[in-house]
Amino acid sequence: MDTKGMFKQDILTKSMRPEEDIERLINSVENKGKFVTIAKRRHINLAPRNEPHCLVLLKGSMALCRINDGIVINSECAPFIFGANTRLAYSQHIYVRANETSELFLVPRSVFYDEVARLNLWQSLATLQDYTSAKVYAHCLTVSQLSSYDIIRTHLLRLMEEPEAVRGNITAANYILDHSFLSRSGVMKILAQLKKEECVHLSRGVLINITDLPEKLTMFYSKPKSKHDNK
Repeated sequence: MDTKGMFKQDILTKSMRPEEDIERLINSVENKGKFVTIAKRRHINLAPRNEPHCLVLLKGSMALCRINDGIVINSECAPFIFGANTRLAYSQHIYVRANETSELFLVPRSVFYDEVARLNLWQSLATLQDYTSAKVYAHCLTVSQLSSYDIIRTHLLRLMEEPEAVRGNITAANYILDHSFLSRSGVMKILAQLKKEECVHLSRGVLINITDLPEKLTMFYSKPKSKHDNK
């Protein structure tokens, strides 16, 4: 694994999802919002009437996307809290999209912070924000890599970790395109090669299983023999 890949992996392994802290934060505001069920692919505004809100995801999975191009910068399964970071202008730059039918409630961020202060949950909040920042930074490292294959490989592995309700309802190509700036033709070409070499199992484009993904695509190709090789 190259230095950049090792660095990205190091970020993720040292920023494990803080399940207990997320649970504490959700419990602190469980009666402060209105429960909503949202259908797959629907968007949610985290600043209705220009008032910042936190989205408390109770069931399903959702993605944090950029408004200008729709690129997914983070995706999380329930339980989770989106919108707790005061530095992000959600109404102007970012929105949240349902990856599947999901259950949630919205709570004004001011109310959320009041409960954090009342119950002294600042450490849990800091841990959540640290984890979220690491996920977004790891995404930035991924999409800035020079190799298209590195990006595709990373997102195939990430897709395998998605819930079955997500993985079974999106093609591998569309998932990769949602998370990157790669061209469809380039993605399809590499996926076709991976399928041919039986590195992945795809059914109508949906990722079923990963057998073994080489770290470099060049492992598929052998150097053509020259007329001097047999001498």
